[in-house]
Amino acid sequence: MRKLFLTFLVAGVLPVCAGAVSLEECLSRARENYPLIRQNELVESLEKYSFANAAAAYLPQVQFLGQATWQTDAVEFPKELESLSKAAGLDIKGLSRDQYKLMLQISQTVWDGGAARARKEDARAGSEVSRLSIGKELEEVESRTTEVYFGILALQENIRTLVNSLKLLEANLSVAQAGAKNGTVMQSDIDRIRVEGLSLEQKLTETSKALEAYRLVLSLMTGLEIGENEIFEIPTIPPVRTDVNASSALQLFDAQAEQIRVRKAMVNSAVMPHFDLFAQGWYGRPGLNMFNDMMYNDFSWNAMVGVRMQWNISSFYTRRNDIRTADHQARMLQNSKAAYQWNFSLQQTQVEKEIEKMNELQEKDRVIVALRRSIRESSESKFRNGVITADDLLRDITEENNAESRCNIHRLEALRNIYKLKTMLGQ
Repeated sequence: MRKLFLTFLVAGVLPVCAGAVSLEECLSRARENYPLIRQNELVESLEKYSFANAAAAYLPQVQFLGQATWQTDAVEFPKELESLSKAAGLDIKGLSRDQYKLMLQISQTVWDGGAARARKEDARAGSEVSRLSIGKELEEVESRTTEVYFGILALQENIRTLVNSLKLLEANLSVAQAGAKNGTVMQSDIDRIRVEGLSLEQKLTETSKALEAYRLVLSLMTGLEIGENEIFEIPTIPPVRTDVNASSALQLFDAQAEQIRVRKAMVNSAVMPHFDLFAQGWYGRPGLNMFNDMMYNDFSWNAMVGVRMQWNISSFYTRRNDIRTADHQARMLQNSKAAYQWNFSLQQTQVEKEIEKMNELQEKDRVIVALRRSIRESSESKFRNGVITADDLLRDITEENNAESRCNIHRLEALRNIYKLKTMLGQ
């Protein structure tokens, strides 16, 4: 039996030596290893491009136009004036029906009704929504990582308890074998101790395999190479402010509300008139001097500068429905936020009460463990003296084992719920 005990210890069922793995390191690596984290760089680039495009609305706009047309009629002198001009020796041909124009136009927006500013705000709001959506998923990744990490800690504690129990059984088996030689211990008592030891070895095998699976999952989530002998640190109790909810999920509602507000501003800007300065220069016929063109029909250089107003009245057709749609979306978002806060409050209360319960249980756990250890030590003495049977001893060893296991689990559960609450609150 000693050989079996030593095999488990040497095989690395208990994490010994090697470098320690911390929860903070796992959380950081899980965030970095999550594929969606790379999306943040794309979101920043898209915001920069969208913002630059919106700002370009106030840059001078340059257009080069060319056209050639033929029309069924053109401006000409009335017949009466034409006969008079011929009598004066003037041949006024009128405008040609084929007309040509090559034009360069430069315009500068003076006021666009707030459209450019609304597009900039929309770019910012959209990027913020995207960032917070990614942040929300990363918080879920952190939550899953924390659960796996504490699962590993719980399994490690179970293995420690099982190994300690096996050591106790080994020591008492030696006592029983010595007693059997003296005739004070029956062979059936030795067999009971051996059976209990084999049962514990089975549990140790099952627990070690579960620990191996948890380690593999954590390795995949974090990208860390986690060996069999790595120690997982028990985290310290972190500071948590239960009155501050900085979670990405809650901030996402505010970002989406801002996005709706910006889109209403874009709807309002679409119905406003636009003013711009412009300058046109073109070569072609006819030009601005129409009488000269009617007489000579020549190509000429022309230029024009001015102020222009454009007002798309048709935007009013859909404005009311667009505003109503945005208002409905805002109210739906408020309802969703209220539902989220209601559910979050319930979940937060449950977690806080669970922490309180585990802390209260731990106060009794330490006393129970101490008493169970004292009872087991007394039973060992009685067993050596032949006062009690192996069944009585095994029962007391099992009770001590269970008490230690409950104490460790309650401690880890309290700590796990504290970190769960910390992640829920975005802290």
